[in-house]
Amino acid sequence: MKWQAAIKVDKKQIHLGTVGSQEEAARLYDRAAFMCGREPNFELTGEEKDELSKLSWDDFLTMTRSAINSKKHQRRVSSRMKFEHPSQDNSDPKTEADQGGNSFSGSETSGS
Repeated sequence: MKWQAAIKVDKKQIHLGTVGSQEEAARLYDRAAFMCGREPNFELTGEEKDELSKLSWDDFLTMTRSAINSKKHQRRVSSRMKFEHPSQDNSDPKTEADQGGNSFSGSETSGS
């Protein structure tokens, strides 16, 4: 399930990002609320407040969106690697076929 985080600033809806959990979306909103001088839903740590205080609104948006996109990219690469390399099979299908063995590539299926 995906969750979107957004905040209204100067009567404009600002999309903060799409994340994987409700809590992550709420915390993303809270960081944006703090940046806008609003009260967050959850208490931010002093470290988070200090970090956010050093950023401009545009820098905050850029950094936030970049972090979300980086996570998405990492998940895509990770799932692609699992799909392409599901196991470490040391057998060579071509060699087995040459020896009369039955071998199928990942896209072939045997009929039942």
